[in-house]
Amino acid sequence: MTGTTGARSEPAAPKDGGRLGDNGKLLVAVAAVLALVFAFVASNVAANHAPKPHDMPVGVVGTPSVVQATAAQLESSAPGAYEVTAYDSSAVAETGILHRSVYGAYVPSSQPTLLVATAASGAAASVLKETFKKAAKSQGQKLKVEDVAPLPPSDSSGATSFSAILSLIICGILGTGVIYAVTQHRSIWLRLAALVALAIGAGLLTALSTNVIVGAFSGNFFAIWGVATLFVLAIAMPIAAFQVLLGLPGTAVGLLVFVVVGDPSSGGSTAPELLPGFWRAVSQHLPPGAGVTSMRSVVYFDGHGGSRALIVLGVYAVVGAAAAIVISIIRARPRPALAPA
Repeated sequence: MTGTTGARSEPAAPKDGGRLGDNGKLLVAVAAVLALVFAFVASNVAANHAPKPHDMPVGVVGTPSVVQATAAQLESSAPGAYEVTAYDSSAVAETGILHRSVYGAYVPSSQPTLLVATAASGAAASVLKETFKKAAKSQGQKLKVEDVAPLPPSDSSGATSFSAILSLIICGILGTGVIYAVTQHRSIWLRLAALVALAIGAGLLTALSTNVIVGAFSGNFFAIWGVATLFVLAIAMPIAAFQVLLGLPGTAVGLLVFVVVGDPSSGGSTAPELLPGFWRAVSQHLPPGAGVTSMRSVVYFDGHGGSRALIVLGVYAVVGAAAAIVISIIRARPRPALAPA
């Protein structure tokens, strides 16, 4: 007896549309990454390729007529480059520098002297030296330079503050993304508590790294811990708010604001006043710029000149947390049922 064998069913071939769909997603993903690379590189290069002073605060010691003449000479040689503050004596001018009111002070005399603070910004000190060397040379004099706040050998380039802040930006963005992925189906209070713990831990590790392990900073352990903690909160809390609103893609908003714009505009490698227009305008209004300023202030200037920067960081942290809570509460409210037709 001859039996019939049933035809074996073959697996259905994937539709072309599905393959094209996957390829399209891959193309979009690669294009998005390349767009981010372009934005980050272009922003960094545009902000830092040609630093020059814009309304850089500088002091001049002398009588009103001497100060006015020096200010006029500066304005003539470099329009808009400097904002001049008059001081009665070198001692008062030095206090102004140490309180971070000005980057340096010029003392015109038979032996013209320039007071600078490389701990505030080595780039700014170099620009001031170049400017006032020319001013002294035009009078047939040689400029004497005194550094009233030098950098220590352990941080000879002054890059530690900027390096620490840049590292904490990455910590804040990646840490917030990981915590959201783990807690997205749990309460907002737990997520924010985890972010606070992350910030405190990151701040402690920053202080341990800079002060103990590497030894780049020699003191102010608790101040550095506090600034680093507040900075991570200023990064993490706004991102948490965008994550509540947009989901995990909300992390990308933080990436764009704090990395693509915030990092180049921080002035960490130069000074805010040496940046071009847009980056200079937003510099101290974004956490990276405020973080660099506050870190340098607590490490080298006993906190002087850092109050405004700390307030900026605090506002980002508090407003970000409040926004995350409010958005979460609103989204959790049951929507009213539609009335039957």
